Amino acid sequence: MTLNNVDLNLFVVFDTIYSERNLTRASEVLNITQPAVSNALARLRATFDDPLFVRTGRTMSPTPAAQNAIGPVQQALRQLRASVDQFGRFDPQTSQRTFHICQRDASALVLMPDLIKALRVSAPGIRVHCHQLDRAHAPVELASGQVDFVVDTLLPHRGDLNGTPIYTDRYVCVLRKGHPLASKMLTLERYLALDHILVSGRRRGRGLVDIALGRLGKQSNTVLRVPHFQPAFHVVMETDMSVSAPLSLARRYDVIIKELPFEPITLDSTLYWHKKADLDPASIWMRNQILAAGRRQRQSKLRRAQVGS
Repeated sequence: MTLNNVDLNLFVVFDTIYSERNLTRASEVLNITQPAVSNALARLRATFDDPLFVRTGRTMSPTPAAQNAIGPVQQALRQLRASVDQFGRFDPQTSQRTFHICQRDASALVLMPDLIKALRVSAPGIRVHCHQLDRAHAPVELASGQVDFVVDTLLPHRGDLNGTPIYTDRYVCVLRKGHPLASKMLTLERYLALDHILVSGRRRGRGLVDIALGRLGKQSNTVLRVPHFQPAFHVVMETDMSVSAPLSLARRYDVIIKELPFEPITLDSTLYWHKKADLDPASIWMRNQILAAGRRQRQSKLRRAQVGS
């Protein structure tokens, strides 16, 4: 089998079925009839001599062969779509492009609601896939085209990447409503006496708070370590434990927020992309949307009340 014998449009159908796991939904996304999708799937099966998808109830489940093929297929389709946009005018109102963004859960929780709300109005066909940030591999994924953007605070410097600041945040101490310290000043002694939750994607090692406390010769009493902020906030709201978290994220929960009783911990979030996408009209447009969401986040913070001590 050679590429000359394969209808490349079939790969678009393959990718859509894989994403939707349903032939009816795939036909709606592709704006073609369901029989046409079924016919394309039959041609794919004949071409690759594999079922590719098997029906499990109402779901089309991918076979191992489909699982192995989807990564290269999606990457190739992203590059083809970028090429089409590069040669033609990018129209967000009609584009069906999918943007892949790597970021940690804190920035996703802060940026995504505002970004997606804006996109649903200005670019209803645009899709955004968020991926957990793996800092060691993110630059390579940008270079290969696996992802379009990375949002991070400490991405290793590389000459083939460009970046621009999105917003600055700072860590605060978060307690539940009705906590014994809710109406008291949070001194260093009281902070150290609390049971703390550490949020870190790493399995071991100190977090930003303990690095700062270490400079004072102190250490927090960490009794729970989780990889994401969302479960940490839910534990805080049900117990007398505390979590130190970005202010922009803490404000989204019904909690008590207090300034940390030691040196401020600030975070500068940066939007990164590969230099090869500098002139890509679609990338330029999406960068502007993400930066606009960051600006709205900063303006929202300025309008809100001061944090307690």
